[in-house]
Amino acid sequence: MASIVAGADDGEENETPDAGEDVESTFAPSDIAASTLAKIIDTSQIYGDLYRRLQLGPLLPAMQSDLLGVGKIAADWRRTMIPSSVTAYIAGLRSMDQLAGRQRLRYLQATTALSDLIVGSRTLSAWRMSLQIENAMGEIFKGPAFTMQTPWASESFRKTLGGTVHRQVYLTDWLAQIDTGRGLLSEASSRPLSEYREYVGGLGDSPTRFELDSSLHTGLGVNGLLGADALSSPAVLDDVELEVEVADRVEDLLTPQQVGRLDAFEDLRKAMTGVDAKVVEMLAGGWHVVRDAPPAAAEMAAHCAVEAIDRAIRAAAPDSEVEQWLPTSGRPKKEWHSESGRLTRSVRIRYIMRGHKDEAKMTCTVAENLIALQMQTTSRAQAIKHASAGDLQLARCLLSTAEHILTMLFVIERS
Repeated sequence: MASIVAGADDGEENETPDAGEDVESTFAPSDIAASTLAKIIDTSQIYGDLYRRLQLGPLLPAMQSDLLGVGKIAADWRRTMIPSSVTAYIAGLRSMDQLAGRQRLRYLQATTALSDLIVGSRTLSAWRMSLQIENAMGEIFKGPAFTMQTPWASESFRKTLGGTVHRQVYLTDWLAQIDTGRGLLSEASSRPLSEYREYVGGLGDSPTRFELDSSLHTGLGVNGLLGADALSSPAVLDDVELEVEVADRVEDLLTPQQVGRLDAFEDLRKAMTGVDAKVVEMLAGGWHVVRDAPPAAAEMAAHCAVEAIDRAIRAAAPDSEVEQWLPTSGRPKKEWHSESGRLTRSVRIRYIMRGHKDEAKMTCTVAENLIALQMQTTSRAQAIKHASAGDLQLARCLLSTAEHILTMLFVIERS
């Protein structure tokens, strides 16, 4: 499979935990003076009292049982929060980030959950989750898969994977700073990001080649969802200047991962020859739309992206084969068919990736949220009179994500 070198270089809702759900304990850095930490927190004017209360016990039990009154404090703060206070809260987090030291992963888990409680912002949570992913990936890079000079875990691959995650952090960091309660990101990107965080965090220090390839292409697909979600938000659609600014940032996100796209697309073309050749035609048609920039380019490209996925999974997972497999699949019957009686995308994807539960679950989540964004794009298409910068970048995001979903399903080796 050709590598993508950066810079040179229906998922089920009840299966996906909320951000921060796996937190075991609050951040308790023994290597930082309490007075220094308290000063940093107090200067943010946001979460000093809450943080001191959380220091009395584990974070997750406090959230679940609310023995310390955390829920009430958080609710009170949410009611009185104004944009400047959100900015101050982020500044406080940024200051603390520099001091996390040996407890960095637990600290990031705790601050993700804390952010959900206080601000309730998916944009802010996305930033914290991206930092968790980057931290977990850094530990993998220190492990034997890369230090033992495995041929497939090359330096160029490490840079590509690391660059993918770093650009994710870069975008979510910037979005969190400018969000100030506007809701620039939604569940359409935060849910797949949460799934991705869980996957990478559970790989350990010796992931297989398939797991690392899955991490790369899922990361690239999630990046596309993040860009598309931000560009689809009402705040961006109602503000021309903000749309251009977000589109520029999404350009920074996408351009490096487009460098090796043609080689990767050739791999996908070869794989699709034995599945459904029209899949490649649909994708090529979407990219043609981006180049021609007609009105409602995003809607047209989104249709091509979703139709390519649907054609591919219908061809690779025929009704007769899937129906025969389902009784022994372990999947609940309620997931088998849609309201119209057709097999769901989820069970088709799980059939194609049978034997790889975690990767199948992650791919389902990315695919279903691509569909959700496509539906949003279609619903607003009538109001679009020309292809704006945001519209074109949104189209690129959706097509890119579709290609990486198909690569997960049909190109990378599942050995």
